[in-house]
Amino acid sequence: MILKKSLLTFLKTGAIPLLLAVVAFRQIVLVHIAGLSPWHGGGFGMFASMDRDERRVVTAQLACDPTETLALPGLLTDAPGLINDQTYTHITTFPTDHQLQRLGKLLATNSSAATKPIAELQNETPCDGSLQLQAWRLIYENGAIAYEPITELVEVQP
Repeated sequence: MILKKSLLTFLKTGAIPLLLAVVAFRQIVLVHIAGLSPWHGGGFGMFASMDRDERRVVTAQLACDPTETLALPGLLTDAPGLINDQTYTHITTFPTDHQLQRLGKLLATNSSAATKPIAELQNETPCDGSLQLQAWRLIYENGAIAYEPITELVEVQP
């Protein structure tokens, strides 16, 4: 009887705060380990971060010419049939190697006007290097605003 009463008291007073703490802790871990945007996942990072989906970027470059880097948001908005905004937002919100691989294969095989700069970049360079994609986030550090990589370079073979 006493155990039942104490369990009921815990459920009434402690279960909800414990659940909220677990959700917030999970979000903090995913932001720092897996690259999740602080604006998603049920945490409270949005109040202390400028790292939003709209400010994240996915870049593409060839392995043999890392000096030529293309930011994909401009390319993708020029081709409405290539990838929709919701999918791109999902990729930048929680970038994984698998998602970047799929996007890279889509860019490498598609011949639309938006991917023409990537094809031109591949034609201008003398090598047959792989297409590399990387997700970046906006940071504020030491009084300066800059981008830092969220993921490692993901290589997609043509």
